[in-house]
Amino acid sequence: MNSNLVVGVIGVWLIALTYIQFAPKTPLISNNTGAVIAYVHGDTLRQGMDLIASLEATLRDNMYELDSILKQDSEPLQEEAQELISYANSGNATASEIKIASNRVNEIEQLLQKFQYDAEQIFVSKESTMQATIAAHLSETLRVFSEDHGIDIVFNWGLSGEGVLFGTEAIDVTQEVLIALNKTND
Repeated sequence: MNSNLVVGVIGVWLIALTYIQFAPKTPLISNNTGAVIAYVHGDTLRQGMDLIASLEATLRDNMYELDSILKQDSEPLQEEAQELISYANSGNATASEIKIASNRVNEIEQLLQKFQYDAEQIFVSKESTMQATIAAHLSETLRVFSEDHGIDIVFNWGLSGEGVLFGTEAIDVTQEVLIALNKTND
């Protein structure tokens, strides 16, 4: 091939790519022939969504309640263990009594670990329920919002732009979605 022809083809290709990249773009929201793409700032939704604030406050209250119950249930066992340890270290205990005290302290430690594990599992379950509630509300609100505004796809826009794929100029609908999320059903 002629090198001038190759340079010419590459030049035309670069001009076409430059035009495509920098040509004036019209948002798809006004174009009924293609997919309408919009995005939301997920972190802004998370910070401004009333449901999340409410559920997190409830979760915090649940955590404090679980912590209080855990302390209440474990306090007598911790006192018993401390008494056994003190007696075993007093010099008045026989080897047999020290062994009995040691076994009971081990039992108490296992009970306390079980109490802690059970409380953690309850908290994890409540947190999972909260996340599912938020996800369901967000999905339904976005579905209705998208139908009302003729949007085909809503992406999450994060700090590094994850979730936004190649396409025409996307439209930021974060504030409108946040208003829709925080509307109470009248």
